[in-house]
Amino acid sequence: MDFLLSVLTQSLTFLPLALGISISYYSLRATDMTIDGSFVIGAAVFGRLITLGASPFFAFSAALMGGALAGMMSASIQRGGRVDALLAGVLATFILSSINLIIMGKPNIYLLTQTTLVSYAFDMSAILGWILVASIVSVICLLTLLLLTSHFGLSLRAFGDNPLRLKRLGKNIEGYRLSGFALTNALAAAAGCLTAQTVGYADIGMGLGMTLTGIGAIILGQQLLYRFNQRIGLNLSLQFFSCLCGVIFYFFALNFLLRLDVNPLYLKMILGLVLIMFLRAAQSNPLKQVTT
Repeated sequence: MDFLLSVLTQSLTFLPLALGISISYYSLRATDMTIDGSFVIGAAVFGRLITLGASPFFAFSAALMGGALAGMMSASIQRGGRVDALLAGVLATFILSSINLIIMGKPNIYLLTQTTLVSYAFDMSAILGWILVASIVSVICLLTLLLLTSHFGLSLRAFGDNPLRLKRLGKNIEGYRLSGFALTNALAAAAGCLTAQTVGYADIGMGLGMTLTGIGAIILGQQLLYRFNQRIGLNLSLQFFSCLCGVIFYFFALNFLLRLDVNPLYLKMILGLVLIMFLRAAQSNPLKQVTT
């Protein structure tokens, strides 16, 4: 039971970040490396405000705003399409490494003695804490799904597919760029904020490799669903569900290897090899990308 609760808690706190990467990867058609820094800024803003005595709800909202601003910074670097999205994300993450350290004031912030959104629930029982985290993540996912199925979401996907055509229709493509990257990075910040609360600390290096892990997890989830139904399409509901499947599988494998007493030095290498196999499978069995 402890093993399953650990896997589910880790998966749920990571899920908003995976959704953000999925939106960036499939709707905006961009690999946004800013998410590494936005994950940390969510934890950093929340941790710093909590230690200053701010309300957990205000700290959570500020963390989301911090992630959104980080995404807007990355979008501003790309303005006019003059800088590639991948390079812009790397530059934004480089800048955020200093910003996050300025916000925190030190490399890490201890939160186990602080009152957070989930601290009371986890103090009473792990199951209650998991239920609360699941509720928060469910609300975030539902609001994101409703937003993406709206006219704004359709325009956002149109921007990713053909921004020049959208511009010819009289739409402000830079506005959609800013909004899209703000959304994906706000989701990453939410994941960082929830992770900091469940593990009990915010650390300046906790976002390292999060983007690549998330990309691997969503592709892994899609391939798992593809094995069951080769005619599966990528509508939004299935896209969200594939993210959940991939994230759960990733953390299940991670915790399973730890239970087998595998040397932590080899964990990333083993999981990386597993992700490579799924990536190669994705190339040989490409999914039909249909968004409805």
